[in-house]
Amino acid sequence: MDLKNKSFFLFFFIYLNGDVMLNERDFFIQSLRDHLYYLRTIRQFCITIELSFYKNNLKYINIAQDYANRCDELGKRAISYTGGFVSKEALDNDIYVTEFSLPCELLTEKWFGINIDTAFTEKELSLKGGINEKIDNNIIDGIKELNKDALSFAKEFSSFCEEIHNSLESNQIFSFSYSDFFTYIFDEVNTYIQDLERIISMESYSPIYAVGYEYNFATTLEKTARFIRDWVDIKSKDIFDLASYYVNSFSEIINTYLKASISPDVQEELSNTTNALLIDYQDFLKSILRKLIDKEIYFITPPVSIDNIYTSVNFYKFILNQEESGVK
Repeated sequence: MDLKNKSFFLFFFIYLNGDVMLNERDFFIQSLRDHLYYLRTIRQFCITIELSFYKNNLKYINIAQDYANRCDELGKRAISYTGGFVSKEALDNDIYVTEFSLPCELLTEKWFGINIDTAFTEKELSLKGGINEKIDNNIIDGIKELNKDALSFAKEFSSFCEEIHNSLESNQIFSFSYSDFFTYIFDEVNTYIQDLERIISMESYSPIYAVGYEYNFATTLEKTARFIRDWVDIKSKDIFDLASYYVNSFSEIINTYLKASISPDVQEELSNTTNALLIDYQDFLKSILRKLIDKEIYFITPPVSIDNIYTSVNFYKFILNQEESGVK
């Protein structure tokens, strides 16, 4: 079955307000926010894809390496327009890189014998809170060109992931990553595509209905918890059991959204429940990343995959908080 027909897209910005156009400042901020998060996220996906195949599938390995290199180049272009500054709130919430990102890249290099260009990560780690005050026409034109190039790239990468997913589903190839993982990647990339199309059209967005956003968010969290549970060494029973607890807890929230008649009171209660659980889940991810870097636990996936999940959870929570406060 075509992945597009069975995948649930996590579109966070589809509620467009066609009467409100982006001004140049919001265009600048939203473009770079998307690129700095999604390009690095896709680059880490590429590393996991590369390491998911035996050498007899050099086609996929080589393509994944090429996409990773292209992510680095696009990401460096994005950083060049920041002037060294991005939103302090974004940095405080670790939506681009975390304290674990560089150690996880270095550990992945060591364990798997591959070379990772860490310059993109190092440049993101050097960013400071603020905004580039020298936004001129040259910068805006450069970002417009970057947006178009990134959109073309993301569409190519989405098709690549769909091809792998469909080949796995039909048992034509073997991968150490499940087909469900490629569905997860596909959802992430298509969210990027959808929002880039909005930004390129200079369209603003009206606040997303909380119920829709939080439902989508809960489905993402449930998937990441399942990945943690399935990837961890079975000897780490405490982590397996905690990951299973989060799978069940997020599933209960999803079921509540599906079955309940969502009144404002019910919505507020669900939001509070989700936020409380999310804070615990973030602490859980931080704890396993520390243990992973200290070589106290083992996962059957590259360390960058775990950091990628932690970063994505931070990003979604940040966007949710921005939407609730009405901040772009």
